[in-house]
Amino acid sequence: MLGVFVERERSGRTLMWNVVIGLVAVLLTILAGATGWLRYRFKQESGWLHDYADVLEAGARVTLVLISAGLALWIFARLRERLGRDQPMSESATPPDVAWLQGLQEAARERLDAQDRAAIALFTELIVDPARCRSRLTEVIDLDDRAVTQQVTISFSLPATEDDGKALYVPVLQPMKGELVDNFHLRSAAGDSLPTMSYEESLRLASAGLRLLLAQIFTGAEAGSAPKNLDETLRSAELALLHLIAVRRPISVDLTERRTAVILEKIKFPDEQSRERVRKYVGALSSSYPIIAVVPVAEAVSRRLLIKYQRTFLPSSFTKGWKGLLRLGLGLNPDQVAVPMELALTADSYHLRVNAPSSKYVLTQYLQCRHCRLLLTRHWRGRNRENGSDCRHEIDPAFADGQVPFQLDHHFRVRRRRGQNFVHVYMRGYARQSPKMRGLQLLAGFKEVPPGARGKASITALATTLLVAVAGNLIIGPHGAQAGGLPALMLALPAVAASWFGISSDKEALVGGSLLARLSLIVSGVVSVLGVILYLTAPASPQAGSIARPLTFVGITDWRWIALCLVSAVNMIYVSYRFSLKLAHYNDLIRRNDLDAGELAYQ
Repeated sequence: MLGVFVERERSGRTLMWNVVIGLVAVLLTILAGATGWLRYRFKQESGWLHDYADVLEAGARVTLVLISAGLALWIFARLRERLGRDQPMSESATPPDVAWLQGLQEAARERLDAQDRAAIALFTELIVDPARCRSRLTEVIDLDDRAVTQQVTISFSLPATEDDGKALYVPVLQPMKGELVDNFHLRSAAGDSLPTMSYEESLRLASAGLRLLLAQIFTGAEAGSAPKNLDETLRSAELALLHLIAVRRPISVDLTERRTAVILEKIKFPDEQSRERVRKYVGALSSSYPIIAVVPVAEAVSRRLLIKYQRTFLPSSFTKGWKGLLRLGLGLNPDQVAVPMELALTADSYHLRVNAPSSKYVLTQYLQCRHCRLLLTRHWRGRNRENGSDCRHEIDPAFADGQVPFQLDHHFRVRRRRGQNFVHVYMRGYARQSPKMRGLQLLAGFKEVPPGARGKASITALATTLLVAVAGNLIIGPHGAQAGGLPALMLALPAVAASWFGISSDKEALVGGSLLARLSLIVSGVVSVLGVILYLTAPASPQAGSIARPLTFVGITDWRWIALCLVSAVNMIYVSYRFSLKLAHYNDLIRRNDLDAGELAYQ
C-alpha cells in the first residue's frame, strides 16, 4: 500500500510540472506570434538597434519558437514515458517451503506404487522428447481480428504398454511461467471438452515423474515395476531440482540452466544420455507451466490420440521507420505478419497455415531466421548459441559443395503463390535435430484483392481531375458568373468520396490497407477542398492570375487552377499506374497452374 501512495504522489507532481511547462510554452508561443512588440521599442532607439530592429525581432521570434518547441517535446517525452510505464504487481520471491517439497517427494514415492505408473512414464517421455510421440502437428492462424486466433491439432502415436491405467496425462501446451493463456479451449477428436490439471495437480505429477525418471536411471526400475528408494545424495539432488520446478514466479532460462548444471554435477550418472534426459525434464518444467490434459484411455484408439486446442493472443508490433509511423497515423493496419515456427520442433510432421481475410492475397512469403533474416535452406542444421550471435543455424559441412542429397532427415515446403489468401508451410524432421534449429519464422505480406482501395483511389483521383479541369475552364469563361455555387458543390464531391472511402476501409482485419491508396485519397481530398476555396474566393475579374494568352493547360489560363489540375493529374496517373500493375500481377498469379491440377478451372 505504501508503494501505491508513493506512486500516486509522484504522479501528482509530474502532472503539476507538465501543466506549468505547458503554460510557459503557450506564453512563449503567444509572444512569438505577437507583431511589433520588439520592433516598436527598438525603432525608438538610435544606432544599430534602430537599424536592425526587424532582424532582432525576427531572431527573437525564432528563438522563442524554438524554446517553445523544445518545451513541447519535453512534455511529450514525459507523457509518453508515463503512459508507457508498466506497473505490474510485485511478485514474492519467497522460495517454496522445504517441508512442503519433502511432502511432494513422499507423495511421489507413494504414487509410483499406484496403477498410473505407466501413465506417469508416458508423461515424462512427452516432456523430455515430445517429438517422439507427436507424429503430426497442424497449426492454423486466423488474422481476422486484432486478437489472433490460433488453432492447433496434435496427433500422438503412443508407445505400447501393458497397462496405462484409467487415464493418460498429456502435456499439450507449455506457456512460460507468468504468461496467461487467453480463451483456451481443449477438445478431443470428437469435439468434446477435455479436463486439465490444476497447478497443484500438475506439480504433484511433475514430482512423480522426476522420481520415476531418477529411479529408472539409478535403480533400474521399469514402468511396470515398483521403484526402489533413492539414496540420500539422490534425494537431496531431487529436492533441489523440485525447488526449481515448484517456483511459480518467472525465472531466467540461463539462470535455471546454470543452477541445474550445478545440481547435476553432484550426481554420478551412468552415461551422458541419462544426464541429458534429467536436464531436459527439469529445464522444461522450471521455465514453463504445462497445461496437462487428462484423457481417458478409451480415447487412444490403436495407440493413436488426437487433441485440439484453441487460444487467442495479441501480436507484437515490429513497425520501424517513418513508413510504419505513417501507416499507424493514417489508421492503416500492418501489411506483414511474422509467425514463429517453434512448434515445428515438437513434432515429426508440422503444418502451418496462416489465414488472412478473403479480401487479401499473399504478396510475399519468406521462411527465414528472425535474427539474421537469411532465407532457410536445406543445407542448414541446428547449432548451440554462440557468444555474440543469436542465430541457431549453420551450414552442414556435408552440404558445403552445394549439392543436396535426395534423402534428407529434414525437409520443408512452402505453398506456391497463386493469389490465395493463406500461407501453407510444411516441415518434417526438424524435431529430430540436435541441437534444435531455433529462431525460425514465417514472414508473410498481404495485399488487397483488386480493385480494393487502390481502385477506389484511382476513381476518386480521376473524378477530382475532371472536376478541377471543368471548374477551371468554367470560371474563366463568359458564363462563369451564371453558374453560381454549382461548381463549388461539384468540387466538394471528391473530398466527400475520399473521406468516405478512407473511413469505410477494412479496419477489422489484422493485415491490410494500402498506404498508397490512403495518401492518394488525401491528395484528392486536399485538391478538392482547395478548389472549393479558390472558387469561392475568386476575384471578380476573370483575367486575374492568368498566364500569357497563348499558353493554356486543357483550356485553363489561371496558374492557380493549372497547379491544382497538375497535382490532381499526377496523383491520378501514378495511382492508376500502380493499380494497373497490381491488377496485372494478381491476374498472373491466379492464372498459374499447379502440378497435377487436372481439369479444375474457372472463368
